Amino acid sequence: MVASEFPRRLYTKGFEPAPDKSIGYYADDYRLVPALKSALEEDEWEEIYESPLGVFLKFHELDFGWASRLVHHMLTFQIVCKQRYEIWSLIGTTPVRFSLHEFEEITGLNCGYVDDLALTDLALVDDMRAFWELMGVDAESGPSTTKIIEACSNCSSWSRDDRLRLGYLGIYAGFIVATRPGSSTNVNHARLVMDLEGFKEFPWGRIAFQHLIKSAKEKDLSKNIHIEGFVQALQVWVYYALPDFAAEFGKPLPNVTEEPLLLAYKGSRGRKNVKANMLKQARIQSCMAKDLEDMFPVWDDDKQDPDIVKIVNALHDPNFKFSKNHWPLEGVLGAHIVKSEAGKRSLPSDESSRKRPCTASASAASFVGDEGVGVVATMKAHFDQCFKSFSTKMLNGLGSCEKQIKRLTEKVESVERAVEELTTGSAKHTEKSQPSSRALDPRNMKGLHSCLIFTNVQHMEAYINLLRLRLSKHPEWFVSDRICFLNSMFATVWRRDYKDFKKSERNADGSGKLLPPGAYSYYTGELPIYCQTKKTWAYDVDYLYSMLHIREDHWVAIWVSFVTKHITIWDSHAATKYASDEQIAEAVEPLALMIPYLLQTCAPDDDKWRFPYTSFTHSRVPGTEIPQNIQSGDCGVYCLKYIECHALDLPFPPELCDKNIQKIREKMAAELFDETGCRGHDKLDAIGLDVYDRKA
Repeated sequence: MVASEFPRRLYTKGFEPAPDKSIGYYADDYRLVPALKSALEEDEWEEIYESPLGVFLKFHELDFGWASRLVHHMLTFQIVCKQRYEIWSLIGTTPVRFSLHEFEEITGLNCGYVDDLALTDLALVDDMRAFWELMGVDAESGPSTTKIIEACSNCSSWSRDDRLRLGYLGIYAGFIVATRPGSSTNVNHARLVMDLEGFKEFPWGRIAFQHLIKSAKEKDLSKNIHIEGFVQALQVWVYYALPDFAAEFGKPLPNVTEEPLLLAYKGSRGRKNVKANMLKQARIQSCMAKDLEDMFPVWDDDKQDPDIVKIVNALHDPNFKFSKNHWPLEGVLGAHIVKSEAGKRSLPSDESSRKRPCTASASAASFVGDEGVGVVATMKAHFDQCFKSFSTKMLNGLGSCEKQIKRLTEKVESVERAVEELTTGSAKHTEKSQPSSRALDPRNMKGLHSCLIFTNVQHMEAYINLLRLRLSKHPEWFVSDRICFLNSMFATVWRRDYKDFKKSERNADGSGKLLPPGAYSYYTGELPIYCQTKKTWAYDVDYLYSMLHIREDHWVAIWVSFVTKHITIWDSHAATKYASDEQIAEAVEPLALMIPYLLQTCAPDDDKWRFPYTSFTHSRVPGTEIPQNIQSGDCGVYCLKYIECHALDLPFPPELCDKNIQKIREKMAAELFDETGCRGHDKLDAIGLDVYDRKA
């Protein structure tokens, strides 16, 4: 077989849309599942949990880590497939398929064929009408996820069968269809719930796959997108196709043998080098192994693509091996990138080719013309441009290298002196810094306390700035580049202005309350000023890290998740409850209420449904699960190390303990001096604090 016999790439290699746009999903399971569990009796929950559809509830319990970047890369690797219900992607030179067969293998759901999948002849009967009235839903509409959640709070007096129906409809709306929470679902499919046994036996896997594949194939990957359906199946498909990659990055669960593949991984958010790790895989599983005549799932409204048939035939030929020659670099979405003003073909600059995403507004369902890039001419232009500036860059680089070596030598010497002074100290310095007996008088403790707190704040800000600097330079080190480190002023100002927020009047739709100064700047990544991210919360950022100063002398770390709408608190004195649960709740409450309010206020009108005014939940991690500060006075170090370890996707090490705390302090000081030169930041983050600014 020759290259012309196989489908072309969707995107020209090297010009795929960059994964800097998020792929979201509509499932609201973090509200839906708790609502269902509280509404159902224990035996009712157990019945649904052990049913064929219980796999979704089991999956929810995994707290699966959604890797938007991983799925994005897999979709940009697509080759042209004209079949409605299949996606084919190219890993290296090996094509891999996502079809109903693979979906069934991944989820374990019933994906069998039925003559009338749309159920067009299902009539409305009195029992259906009565149950729809119970739910508060129009009889001609399928219930939305929002309506089901609302019904959960009013179903205690319902019959057992009606509560079971509500539970199954929750799975249908929240996982199988997974469209906008406020959107109605297919009423014919929803009506099946009146026959509980028939509902459980219906091929819901086929419905779930149909919603997912249609939504995925029509999206423009150069934009922020939301995919309908059970989108996490796409990530598990990557694990299915790349088993060695899954073993290293998918966080496989131990001793999982009989469960579907969906329940075998906890998932892990992608890193910057995820694409390289995918492409270097040697063991690739192209598709579900079946006889040639059974390779294509049966769909009434789909036809086989002759080019895809050739791929399937090649996969079944034991003597055939795919090579680079079968897959030209040029894709159907590449011609627009390389046309110059004169009509000649040229290549963008090296910088733009690396950093600028493909800007074609197109998807796998719509293509531009066949005119493309001449590969030889393209590569020649690329090399000519590279070598043209090579000599100049080398000379400039050598000159700056000498300066850097000199500066680094001076820094190392300074660090050595600083560490020696920290370790040994001097009698003269100790004598001068020792407070007098008058300074320790209880009447003067308030002033001393304020001085110490100010110093601690500066230390905390310096190290959180260091983490922000590292993230800007080396995002691949961290659990994801969709995180943000906030300064302590963020929480301090928001807690200070919480009373003003509560007192301010709201509009009829709930909007209009007074948010703290600078709130929008935090939302857009303009604050903190040092190493600005310019990333928007909940769109480009999934998680926030910051610290709270409570009881006037104690630091705790916080982790805010926009995904789960939850705030996690790491407290080095959690075991002793130095800060009581009530004090923690009081400190977190302003953030838990005002963050979702800010997200709702700033979201575009067509996206506000995603961000209800509902308060974020919070929890403090028990002291038995994280390192604890037994002696007093080191809470700041523990707080910063909690944040650093978690952001780097590392477990909290046992070496983080009081015994090693002095060495940890010295190492942190040396790192600060070495990486920032102790310069800190040049601009003040505390903007918008004037009373006139707050009126805006």
